[in-house]
This record gives sequence, structure tokens and C-alpha cells, in this order.
Amino acid sequence: MLLEQREQRGRTPTVSVIIPTSNSGRTLARCLQSIRDQAYSAMEVVVVDKYSTDATRRIAEEFGATVILHRGNQAAARNVGLAHARGEYVLFLDSDQQLDVQVLEACVGTCRTRGVAAVKIPECFVGQGFWSRCSALWKNSVVDAWGPRGGIPRFYKRDALLQSAAFNEALGVWEDRELHQRLTSHGVQDAWCRSRVFHYEVDSLPKVIRKYVAYGGAIAAVKEGGTRAPYAATMRLTLATLRHVVTKPRSTVGTVLGCLVLVGVKGLSVALGFLLRPGRSGLQGM
Repeated sequence: MLLEQREQRGRTPTVSVIIPTSNSGRTLARCLQSIRDQAYSAMEVVVVDKYSTDATRRIAEEFGATVILHRGNQAAARNVGLAHARGEYVLFLDSDQQLDVQVLEACVGTCRTRGVAAVKIPECFVGQGFWSRCSALWKNSVVDAWGPRGGIPRFYKRDALLQSAAFNEALGVWEDRELHQRLTSHGVQDAWCRSRVFHYEVDSLPKVIRKYVAYGGAIAAVKEGGTRAPYAATMRLTLATLRHVVTKPRSTVGTVLGCLVLVGVKGLSVALGFLLRPGRSGLQGM
């Protein structure tokens, strides 16, 4: 028994990085390169692709990722990736994100030294054009408003997820928050690591509008499905974020105003998606 424990402590556990994609060719190579550059080498990459029509699959294969084709929402894609993962730990990553070189090492170390089954990774949003800088200002302000008690883990012990049935595929939004709440209620503990993940924002208003119209439809589905949605908490966070945006140092007036305009566009897009969701009572036959 002691020999088994020593071998377990000395073995390097594998991390499975799971990435849902859908026509993600513009950002995927940068994401996969940051994984390849990790100081931690015991890993595999699983890309769950929604039948992309661009270069997504080719890029993933060139980087040696396992590619699985699957039609479904992000929760379903993550569950499919989890089912194919072989690692003792899993990291859920988006195709428009990039890792610090120490992220995997820091997450595994945090689990081992802190005795936790989930790790929150500090996230920094990056904008490379005007609208993407405005979006990054808002999302970085969300992080500031949320504070150290906020955040949702991206890194988990695989066994903890399998025991909790993983992501709720009935949800098209807030599925990661619902999972975290469920795991916490089951006694699963989490901690922060120090390494960061960078999230590159889209610099296209049409893409932002389409994305948030889809969010609105997903929120309508959550409401109709009877799932308890965090409306009040979301509103409190939004108001706190607004205060951070207008008081944030070193933000230009133009970026602040653009940020506020962008928030309004997102809000209207969500409302439109909510109202136009197919099959909603009162809208059928319109």
C-alpha cells in the first residue's frame, strides 16, 4: 500500500484540454500553440467540432489534436469531450483563448497542494480593434467587480465531473455556473491559481449581435424549462461593472463611451433573441 502511494505521488498525471469549436479557424492556431508551449507536457487535446466549414479541423489535426465531430450546444460539446478524455484532470478552453505557459503546471499543483478538485484561472480580456477593446474593458471590469470570490473553474479533476453528470445540456447559457453551483453543493472545493488565460475579443458588431441574440434565445429556454436562473445576481454584477467602467483609470473617453454603447447593443440583442425564440407561447404563428 505504501509503495502504491509513493508511485501515485511520483507519477505525472495527464491533463485533457477540451475545446469546442465552430468555424474557429481564425483563432484556433493561437490557442493550440499556447497549449503546445506549456511547461507541463503530460497532456492531450480534444477538439469537439460542430462540423466547421472553414479550416478549423485541418488546423486542429496539424497540431495533433483528437477531433470529434458533434452537433450540439457548448454544454453538449464539453460533455462529449469529457467522455473521450483520458486524463485525470480536464481543462475546458475556448478557441479564442490563450494560456500562460505555466497554466497547466499551476492548476495541477494547486489541486495537489491545496487538496481541491477544481481550479479558477484568472482571465484577462484583450482587444485588438476599437470594438474589441471596448468589449475587453467591460469584461475586465466584470472581473474587477466580481472580485476574488467570483469566477468559475475551468480546470477540474475528471472524477469530480463524472460523479456529478457534468454539464446540463438543456442549458444554452450559464451552464458553467450551474455546474459550479452543483459541485459546490456536493462539497467539491476550488481554489485560484496564479497563471492566467487571455481571452481575445471579437472586433465585429454583427458577430456580437448574432452571439447575443443567440444568448437571448437560450435565456428564454432556461426560463421556459423552469430552471432557476441567476437574474438578480446578473443585474447586481452589471450595475457594479458599470461603476468600474466609468471609474477605471487609464481608459480613454472614447473607449468608455464605446463600451457603454456596446453594452446597450448587447442588451437589445439579448432582448430580441428572448422575444423571437421559436415556439415561445404568445409568439407561435406570428
